Amino acid sequence: MIDLKNKNILIIMPKFYAYQAKMKEDLLDRGANPHFYDEEPEKTKFLILKNLESIFHKKNVFDKFNRQLTQQILAEAPAGGYDYFLVIRGNVLTEQTITEIKEKALKPTGKSIYYSWDSFENMRHKGEIGELFDWRGTFDSVDAKNSDMGYELLPLFYSDEFDAEKLEPVEEYKYDYVSVSAFFPFRYRQFKAFKEANPDKKLCLKIYLNPSVYRGKKLKDPKLVKNLDMDIISFEPFTPEQIRDMVRNSKAVLDLAHIKQQGLTMRTMETLGIKRKLVTNNIYLRDYEFYNETNDLILEDLETKADEAERSGDYSAFTLPGAEWLDQPYAEDEDIRRKYSIHSWIDNLFK
Repeated sequence: MIDLKNKNILIIMPKFYAYQAKMKEDLLDRGANPHFYDEEPEKTKFLILKNLESIFHKKNVFDKFNRQLTQQILAEAPAGGYDYFLVIRGNVLTEQTITEIKEKALKPTGKSIYYSWDSFENMRHKGEIGELFDWRGTFDSVDAKNSDMGYELLPLFYSDEFDAEKLEPVEEYKYDYVSVSAFFPFRYRQFKAFKEANPDKKLCLKIYLNPSVYRGKKLKDPKLVKNLDMDIISFEPFTPEQIRDMVRNSKAVLDLAHIKQQGLTMRTMETLGIKRKLVTNNIYLRDYEFYNETNDLILEDLETKADEAERSGDYSAFTLPGAEWLDQPYAEDEDIRRKYSIHSWIDNLFK
């Protein structure tokens, strides 16, 4: 493990589930002094600002936030400055903010690090902000391959809660397939198709639908949320522990990424960590060293198949593998698996 003892580390990143807390835990265990600042502390307000920027082409809607963030960071910086300056995503940060923090808060011998926790296409700066840093990495294999900005590929991680070596083995599985994720119309539609096509299998397909999002959909697109299948939909979010236990008690995980997503989801990495089989629609899984046909199955053109299934009533295209695949022993490679723990991920960030 890289030595970060007594190192002062400045981190600007979004609050993304419990992953910020997991990072902080690892850094504290190493004896580091991490200082976190939220990239978007007011989610609703920032969403409104992004819409204003998009509709009225206002390029300075986040200037006030950037000024306040810069002032706060400089006022709270430790004596002597920071040893590391890490930005994850940085979707609303300006070049001026990055430059001023580097000049005034980072030690002359300090290192600046940028990590793209999203595909370039989904960010306002399209990855260009990364060129302001000493090192830049991305979770997206396509962006790493096609970009001329010097990005290195660094996939996401699994935390200790999903480390199979730290969990008691399961003697009898409760489910054949589990999937827990946030609401998107495509995902809900496909979950219903999988449910229709696999009555012989034990499925646990759960989608969290935020009540405020539900109310908005009910006004704007009532057909979309009419007669919801409450076996699939939950208005209560699932805790990390609940998700971990559902995955742990299943033979395989079904992970449906957004059609525009190229990088691997956190759920993919957690499935690797906990040694469960994976069925996904992310074709880019084949780019990674841990892809293995014994463990992983890639489904393609699910939207086209859903159109045809709804038209014809034939959902056979959504039939999931049975015992012949599920009960085949998991192909293990412990050296590769350990490379994707949160501890290895942090080593690679700060190396």
